[in-house]
Amino acid sequence: MALHVRPVADGDIASVIALWGAAGLTVPHNDPFADIKFCRSSSNAEILLGIDGQELVATVMVGHDGHRGWYYYVGVDPRLQTGGLGREIMSAAEEWLKERGVGKAQLMIRSANTKVKDFYKRLGYVEEDRLVMAKRFAPVPDWQNGQVETIVLHLEMLSRPDREPAQPPEIGKRIVLERMTIPSVRFYRFLYDGVGGNWTWVSRRIMDDDTLAATLSRAGAEYYLLSVDGEPAGFCELERSENGKDVELSYFGLLPGFIGIGIGRYFIDAAIDLAWQPETKRVWVHTCDLDHPRALGNYRRAGFVPYAREVEILPDPRLAGLPLPPRSSERGHAPNSLFRDHAAAEELPLADGAAR
Repeated sequence: MALHVRPVADGDIASVIALWGAAGLTVPHNDPFADIKFCRSSSNAEILLGIDGQELVATVMVGHDGHRGWYYYVGVDPRLQTGGLGREIMSAAEEWLKERGVGKAQLMIRSANTKVKDFYKRLGYVEEDRLVMAKRFAPVPDWQNGQVETIVLHLEMLSRPDREPAQPPEIGKRIVLERMTIPSVRFYRFLYDGVGGNWTWVSRRIMDDDTLAATLSRAGAEYYLLSVDGEPAGFCELERSENGKDVELSYFGLLPGFIGIGIGRYFIDAAIDLAWQPETKRVWVHTCDLDHPRALGNYRRAGFVPYAREVEILPDPRLAGLPLPPRSSERGHAPNSLFRDHAAAEELPLADGAAR
């Protein structure tokens, strides 16, 4: 298999992190989003992607310090490991260094990781008599205090909106919203992690593949993919009750590269149209103060009305490779939001919450 190798682009980030997670390269004390951002801000580093057809199958982060080259996040899709892709992506990284006049490359391996050590030995890398020393400039995470508190608002709509069916906006791009069959675990992680990575979507991120597959195939679940010029731009997930009268908009959102291009209002209206069927009596959704600052306002403008609240405790997001979110006072929601209007929020009854 001959890989097409190219640098990472804005639209690749979610799928890169999904591959790193599948390959076991992400650890709680490193934020992969921050690592990517830091790498891309440097003129001496690059993230190279190995593409087979249209599919991302391998990555390497390569850079130099002005004297030596370094490798990080060398990863291959677990389904395709032992097929030579690791050798190919490493060869591309070596060429990247050679083109910049770097005369030597190094890497660090945990002593117990004998499998990886043997891989690099086969590529010609040798152990050297060096002592690695390190100093942290940020504290090691305190895993006992990593739970996150969030205010959750539940909103509902008790009748179909009195408007024309949603139509894609004219922005010079082909916009399609279509139903998916049950998505694969890999593709769902790409969508879920990409849409929710900045907003602390944790619950399904920490599921193992078998648990997530069973969740995705549950009765009543429907999945819809939004695409722009053929590229995935967002998704929504509906969950219908057995009799179809009650429908939850379980998950909804755009991938980062498609926020702010003028499709958000259409997308939410179209998702609501999909939820309403002749037998439907109620459509509901929940949001929280970790969501995009405009999420609550968008739901209310679409016709949803708050009816209940709760305080939810999320598991430590670092266990899912996500950073801790800002404190509640720093979460950026508008001053007139119910999240800041404590009097209005406390007038709402308490509710049993659904996991984010």
